[in-house]
Amino acid sequence: MLKKDMLRWGLMIFAFCLLSVSHPSAQTEEAERFQIGLDYASFRDYSDATQSYVEVYYSFNRRFLQFVPADQGLTATILMQLSVSDREGNEVESRMWNTMSVVGDAEEARSTDYLIIDQVGINLAPGDYRIRLKATDVNSMAFGESVLEAQVREFSSRDLELSDVQLAFSIEADTSAGRLLKAGQKVLPNPFRTFTHQGGMVYFYTELYNLDDRPEAKPEYELKYRVLDKAGKKVKDFGKQTKTKPGNSAVVMSGINIATLAGGEYVLEMEAKDKATGKKVSTTKKFVIIRELTEEELAAEQISTFREEAAYIATGAELDMFDDLNFTGKTTFIEEFWKKRDPTPQTPENEFKIEHYRRLNYANLYFSRTKETGDGWNTDQGRVYILYGQPDEIERNVAARGVASWERWNYFELQGGVYFIFVDEDGYGVYRLVHSTHRGEIYDKEWEERVKSGTLME
Repeated sequence: MLKKDMLRWGLMIFAFCLLSVSHPSAQTEEAERFQIGLDYASFRDYSDATQSYVEVYYSFNRRFLQFVPADQGLTATILMQLSVSDREGNEVESRMWNTMSVVGDAEEARSTDYLIIDQVGINLAPGDYRIRLKATDVNSMAFGESVLEAQVREFSSRDLELSDVQLAFSIEADTSAGRLLKAGQKVLPNPFRTFTHQGGMVYFYTELYNLDDRPEAKPEYELKYRVLDKAGKKVKDFGKQTKTKPGNSAVVMSGINIATLAGGEYVLEMEAKDKATGKKVSTTKKFVIIRELTEEELAAEQISTFREEAAYIATGAELDMFDDLNFTGKTTFIEEFWKKRDPTPQTPENEFKIEHYRRLNYANLYFSRTKETGDGWNTDQGRVYILYGQPDEIERNVAARGVASWERWNYFELQGGVYFIFVDEDGYGVYRLVHSTHRGEIYDKEWEERVKSGTLME
């Protein structure tokens, strides 16, 4: 395993400790035992239609390993053993390999908030299997073992299909090589499927197959995300996104904000629709949130984020009124704020609220200054996206010959047709709005000349 795959996850240590098995002292004759997180996802195998490609994800805490001196720092060696059996108990796959964990010193080795995370890929015929993974520290003989039942999917070559869902701690751009890379992104799996509210996000990866990509077909498809509780009741709806087909298949990488969800078991439900054929397909994935907050604490958190979340749609008078209310008054105000904006109050859904939070979530995912800040809502592109929605067309112009990168967002139906010009002035991917034909927005008819001359900041 690469050193960079032995990552520090402070936010996850609480969840991991709850899942870990207690173990005897290392001084006893009985080997220590530790917990392994184990999960899988099956995808279409383009090279062999009779099989599916299965990724097995695993993770365990580094604190259980015994480190010994090495040429550089301290090293632990772990023997990995993978066994896959079919329904009749016949072993169809068996692998064994060593992986290494390297630390700088003993203090780093004792740290309790490191997870070793990796994955292995195998090809299996569709069917039911038992996957067994064992990790053994060759220095101390401490070991962990985990078993899961897997249903490997059969993927049609004609019908609209979604692969299984891979849950992840994070998804971020990465141009290096490695097992965790997909479509130019590093997808760090979460084999425990357990998240904390401090992290605030559940990331996921899936693939969509057999889109109608004929030249005469509609070029878009739709995605919907919902979170259900363990009884199947919807607790959060993230609305609908429209995407342009890249071909007859598409990679779906995104995330949902779980900051306001209580602790418990949930189901992520994803639905895709091909706008050319009207065909729909859906898939689900279970996950757990470690969180113990009362209803009052959840309400307090909702109050603390309301101003940020409603910044662009609330009037100044509404925000002033909100600031003057007590706790109970603010809770009631938020409820009434969304209720009066509900376009169909006779239905249980508040379409306006669902769409607003979808836009807010999208803005924080794609327009934030950094992945850690999550402040996409507070950027120019985020504000425009939240207020006016997905552009009908985006024209991208990359930096060249001293001219900064810039984008033009076209809205064909808004005010009879308007556009927005954003410029990446510092080269860090945060675009500032410099010109728009929308009434009430910034207007600078000389914006293009100023971009070329580099005088936009003057």
